[in-house]
Amino acid sequence: MRKFERKLLAAVLSSLFALMQVSAMDTGLGVGNGGAVINNAQGGFAGMTTGDGFADLNFNGNAHVNWDSLNINKGESLNFNDVGGKGGLTILNTVNNGMSNIYGQINANSGIAKLIISNPNGVLFDGAKFTTAGDLMLTTKDLSNMTVQDLANLDLTNAKFNNIYNNDGTIVGIRIENGSTFEVGGEYSIVAPAINAIKSTLNAGSIKLVTSNGQDYLALGGTPSTDKEQLPGVRMEAVNIDGDVYITAPSGRVTFANGGKIDGNLNVDAKGSVALNYNNNGEKFVVTKDVNTNTSGQISFLRNAEVQGNLNMSSSGGFVDIGDVTVGGDAKLTTTGINTSGNKNFNHFVHVIGDTNVGGDLTVESSQNIHIGGYDYDAKQLADGKLTVGGDLYAHATDGHITTTIDTSANKITMKSDNYNILTDGKATLSANEYDFSANGYIGGLKGTENHTVDEVIVSVMENYKHINNSTDPANINIAGGTITGINTPTSAYIASNGDVTLTGADAGNIYLTSKGNDVNITGNVHADTITVGKETDKLKVDYPSRDYTLTYTNIRDNAPVTINGNEEITYNLTNGENGYNRGQQIKGENTYLVGPDGPNPEPTPDPEPIPDDNENIKVLRSYERPMKVDAAQPYTPVAYAADLDDDKIDNGIRKNVDGSVTVVRAFPMVN
Repeated sequence: MRKFERKLLAAVLSSLFALMQVSAMDTGLGVGNGGAVINNAQGGFAGMTTGDGFADLNFNGNAHVNWDSLNINKGESLNFNDVGGKGGLTILNTVNNGMSNIYGQINANSGIAKLIISNPNGVLFDGAKFTTAGDLMLTTKDLSNMTVQDLANLDLTNAKFNNIYNNDGTIVGIRIENGSTFEVGGEYSIVAPAINAIKSTLNAGSIKLVTSNGQDYLALGGTPSTDKEQLPGVRMEAVNIDGDVYITAPSGRVTFANGGKIDGNLNVDAKGSVALNYNNNGEKFVVTKDVNTNTSGQISFLRNAEVQGNLNMSSSGGFVDIGDVTVGGDAKLTTTGINTSGNKNFNHFVHVIGDTNVGGDLTVESSQNIHIGGYDYDAKQLADGKLTVGGDLYAHATDGHITTTIDTSANKITMKSDNYNILTDGKATLSANEYDFSANGYIGGLKGTENHTVDEVIVSVMENYKHINNSTDPANINIAGGTITGINTPTSAYIASNGDVTLTGADAGNIYLTSKGNDVNITGNVHADTITVGKETDKLKVDYPSRDYTLTYTNIRDNAPVTINGNEEITYNLTNGENGYNRGQQIKGENTYLVGPDGPNPEPTPDPEPIPDDNENIKVLRSYERPMKVDAAQPYTPVAYAADLDDDKIDNGIRKNVDGSVTVVRAFPMVN
């Protein structure tokens, strides 16, 4: 028993002696910056070798090295080496006094699986180089009381920092600048109240930045404040990163500025604002894979950027704003906040501005307003731009307007406002194959007033959430042409098409549909109080079956308005019936077609040559032909008013089609 006790006592004394040997050991590094001095070491510390401008720390097991101060001058290097061949080592370094200033190099060989540097006074890397084969963690959390055994369970996700401010009132943080480079073979983690990287390069398997503080910050200067929006969090300026980036910021802003590149994914979960390249000096911010941001802060920006994968930005606190952005895949922009203050003037906008191009689908879900278009605060007017979507554009505003003030194109455009309006400045054009509009009020354009420009009117309507039932001076939503699959509003919708347009679905009050010299086709499940077809339209086709709306259009013969009530038969008169001319009619349920007038005193013409016609369902009657009987199963069209002729005569006339619809084409000749 005594022999065992003597062996145990000898082991303890040996350990204490070894600890004393490294106590207050000056490495010779960083002499001009407070030095690099070791107080003591625990665990597998196997000694140190120093030379001209370098210090090698050797380990054969997990270790905790406590530094009185840790500074490395330019041209100096600090090296951590696994010398026992064990591998997978974790080395914790804690610093007691002053900020660590690293101007030289820090290296760790392949046997060091995780290297941790903890300094509650902050760490500066200025033109430094850091190379490690394993994981790297930098933190301002005080870990000086941590034992070697505790290292296996180290989790700083919800760290509480001992020091938030330095003596000069600045927030303690980790700062990387002036061309510093990090080559990290594994995971690179930084946990601090403030994290800054400026014009540097970070290469790692993945990068995790955490600004967790576990308590409320105090404002600079010692004045209590709960405004976490104004506090520094993560700022990356012109930084090149190789690896996926994960940012967790329960307090402070997350900012990327003046360009930079992430060769990987970017994921941000923040309580404060997120501003991705909002200030950029013309430098583009590039992410080669996906960008995902989620914040409860007031703003979430992405500007002058290229996202080669998918983009997903969500905010429960205010704005989501993208401009001059190219997205290779799909994009989703969301505000989910519920306004409890009653002040809607700043909350829950989604802005899509500038020249933005989304390769896939763009989905915009906002609890309040959606604005496709920007505002120049200096010029106090709406900003120019263009939105191009390779797939479908779906915009849904729960409790706000959808307003478009820049040209927008997509395969299909769907806009739904549950409680407000779908608006435009009357100048922007929507271009798509299909359109679907749904609002609780007016669908159309706004105009300026005597005292306010159209820009001011639109901004006022959006910011003050003015519900518009109808406009006393309406303007159109301009579309390039295509198929409108839905117009849903209890009030009015004004739409003008620059190309052929087909309306296949509606449940509306009043619809005003204009097409400038192109075909208008109204067919399918269309319900409304009235549908008015603008006078620019000279080609109109309307389905008769189950038509419950009043149709109003302009007679193409005399430009007189024509109104046909719901379920009323559509009848066109060729002439006034005088001088023996007949009055052609189209009658519901019968195959009776317009037959041209005989003409006064027709002169006989022997055996006329038949006129070829490519309309298989049309029989051409010349004006002198007077059939004894009209075959009800055979469609007829007079030469003088034919819808489709093979000769050089003008294509003019109106016909009822075999499917029961009515086609109106060009003006009639008047017969005296």
